[in-house]
Amino acid sequence: MSFKKYFRFSLLLPYFMSAISAILVFTTKFGAMSGLFIFTLFSVVFAGIPYALFILLVFLWSKNRSDVQIKRAIWFLPILFLPFLTIVPFITGSSVNMHEILQSAMYFWGVGLVYGYTYVFLTLFGWFVVKKLGFNKV
Repeated sequence: MSFKKYFRFSLLLPYFMSAISAILVFTTKFGAMSGLFIFTLFSVVFAGIPYALFILLVFLWSKNRSDVQIKRAIWFLPILFLPFLTIVPFITGSSVNMHEILQSAMYFWGVGLVYGYTYVFLTLFGWFVVKKLGFNKV
């Protein structure tokens, strides 16, 4: 498996994490009181549409890129996603007051950066594991 293929698959990781959270919360009540589970689930509920648009653009961009170019670009993706998060206050029904919308956007930007770089580290750690297990040579 090439890094490009792995990278494209890893872009779906936030959706998989939310699905796992939803399954755990709704079937076993495991983590129902955990803010992390609920937050992960709601992050995709509210930011899922902007993230889907972002994934589409990243898929198109990565089509003709080398593994090295993608590995370099992965560090900038959370920052490049921030403009997409500007849509979220409108999806969540925030007030029409521009000051409140800007405050909401800044909150989502902060959370987006933390989550984004967490997923970058998970993706790179996952690639390290894939290489150690030899699955990148298949």
